[in-house]
Amino acid sequence: MIGRKFRAVLFDAAETLFTTRGTVGQIYGSIARRYGSTAPVEAIQAAFARQFRGAGPLSIEDQKGWWKDVVHRVFSEVGMVDNFDQFFDEVYERFRSSEGWVLFPDTIEALTDLKRSGLKLGVISNFDNRIYSVMKSLNILHFFDTVTLSSETGYCKPDREIFDAAIQALGVPASEVLLVGDSLRDDVEAGMRAGLHAALLDRDNRHPGVEHVPRISSLTEALSLVS
Repeated sequence: MIGRKFRAVLFDAAETLFTTRGTVGQIYGSIARRYGSTAPVEAIQAAFARQFRGAGPLSIEDQKGWWKDVVHRVFSEVGMVDNFDQFFDEVYERFRSSEGWVLFPDTIEALTDLKRSGLKLGVISNFDNRIYSVMKSLNILHFFDTVTLSSETGYCKPDREIFDAAIQALGVPASEVLLVGDSLRDDVEAGMRAGLHAALLDRDNRHPGVEHVPRISSLTEALSLVS
């Protein structure tokens, strides 16, 4: 237990509240096969990881174009699909709703308990504006008082500015906000530099040696940190 009074909890989104229905490679691959691709799922996944890491900040002016460039570079690497424009439109729409995403089993219970306790809830994410339709489709958008996105602020985690924007949107001092996220670097450590308290969500025990911040294995444990 952190042992202080909190007024708000700020969550990372993807891989904290929800995750993809299968790997990105599996989803891309299942659609790509209908467009003539024979690339192995593992190759698509590896290419996506490389191209996504090297893509730079998400464009505010042309979010769909930014993603189109990433996906085009993935399939330039593993073998181009037929009718790329139509293929990309289908891929892009798949990730707009619960067709491409699924909640973690503990998400609804955790959000319900935290909201009932009177806390403000916010999201901070390096996501594009499809997140609103994703969260609505997953039936969690109504839990949140604020949503702060890299695609709207022009800054992405771990930049200090996106955390400052999220704190300002909540209208709560940073010292009274708990941040919960699955990335030690981009969520926890960056949030702490912005003055937030933070907890690392470590569902798969990937960070057993982390001792300088609270480490939780389920979102439902967040309530004990703010009580």
